Amino acid sequence: MTNGLSGPRKQFLDVLRVLATCAVVLMHVLTGATDVTDASIVPEYRSLLLSVMDLVTWCVPIFLLISGYLFLNPERTLTYPVMIKKYCRRIALAILLFGVPYAASELVVAERTFRIRMIPEALKMTLMGHTWSHMWYLYLILFLYLITPLLKKVLRVLPVWGVAAVMAVIFLGSSVAPFLNKVLDVNSIPVLPDGGVYFLYYLCGYFFAVREVCVDKGRNAGGQMVESGSGRRAGENTECDGETQNVESRAWNVWLTAAVAVLALGMILSRTLAGFSIQMAYNYPFTVLLAVLLFAAGWNGSIKKHRIPWQEAGALSFAVYLVHPVYVNLLYKFVKITPFTVLEQCGVQSVAAGQAVLILLLAAFCLVVLALATATAWVLRKIPVLRKYVL
Repeated sequence: MTNGLSGPRKQFLDVLRVLATCAVVLMHVLTGATDVTDASIVPEYRSLLLSVMDLVTWCVPIFLLISGYLFLNPERTLTYPVMIKKYCRRIALAILLFGVPYAASELVVAERTFRIRMIPEALKMTLMGHTWSHMWYLYLILFLYLITPLLKKVLRVLPVWGVAAVMAVIFLGSSVAPFLNKVLDVNSIPVLPDGGVYFLYYLCGYFFAVREVCVDKGRNAGGQMVESGSGRRAGENTECDGETQNVESRAWNVWLTAAVAVLALGMILSRTLAGFSIQMAYNYPFTVLLAVLLFAAGWNGSIKKHRIPWQEAGALSFAVYLVHPVYVNLLYKFVKITPFTVLEQCGVQSVAAGQAVLILLLAAFCLVVLALATATAWVLRKIPVLRKYVL
């Protein structure tokens, strides 16, 4: 099985998919709990909640980096018929098959009854993007898929430095400038739309793909070079060259891992010790850096081979993303149990102890939702038509 590039399927993509899916579930477990919890309870744990959010909001950017890495690869040809028939159709069907029932459920809850006319109403809501909030990502990725063939044509003629310049402008305008406006409490710094950051992540994936193509071509060319005056090919030294590349790769792994750890620790300390309370979405500058560093670490080989069936787990990730809010809503809105309600019943006396218990509760709720969503995804993928056309 291939990953859309010229070589065999790369395990790091599956690992990143799985980890990002787990992060999405944890994020929605957290945000869902705060949405249905009395606001008077939350302030004591605000710094902790912001820290957790900082550590999981790289999830959606990673999905976009993966998509850019696969679809914008210069070695891969994608025409509009292929893009629409194979990829856009899959996303559109997922929006309809899951978005319409989700929108209908909102109507049923609001009116406490079911009417047959709710079906066309739910369809209209879905087409307008008014379904469950997590579905927004599908509308975004559908748009990116639709512009991908045209974007690939632009990238073929645009020099790499030109793409880098565009990315720098987007980063400054959609991420840094809004951040500075919030920090300085002003609105005088010109900004670009926040949504531009999603295009930035997509292009970042392209950069990793371009770099990989250049490295592969360099290796292939080096293997065919004839050493001057020696009468033998340079490929005879590939064992030595390979060892050098492994040493360099391990060095980069150390630096990337350290950078991720330092950045994550800094984000936590800024919330817990410095009291930094500014909250941004996926355009938070430190989220951009963390997502790119995590992808770079995986791409460079920091993620080693394990016996864990990452490929099988990665195949379930899309379905898990689609269905996990069902269980979050069931727990919070129908069973009416959240990490905060359990925390109250524990009778914790100090804030520090409460924070420790809350972390454990968030992890426990995440695991429960993840297990239920994974089981549902596994069952859904057993349905041939869903597996072939949607999941």
